[in-house]
Amino acid sequence: MEWDRGSGTAQGKISESHTERVSVTIDGTEVTRNAGDENPAYLIEQDDGQRVLKSHSELRKAS
Repeated sequence: MEWDRGSGTAQGKISESHTERVSVTIDGTEVTRNAGDENPAYLIEQDDGQRVLKSHSELRKAS
């Protein structure tokens, strides 16, 4: 998967999916997404090993 990050893009692989509100602590910061059936949230491991929580609407297939 791919998403916008700053002035570029980032890539990673989905490790979890959620269809209800979800909060995850990443590097000491709590990140929350109000997920649902039509806009799930995904915990993604970036290519560099970092984790991010993104909504379906923020993502696109990597080119």
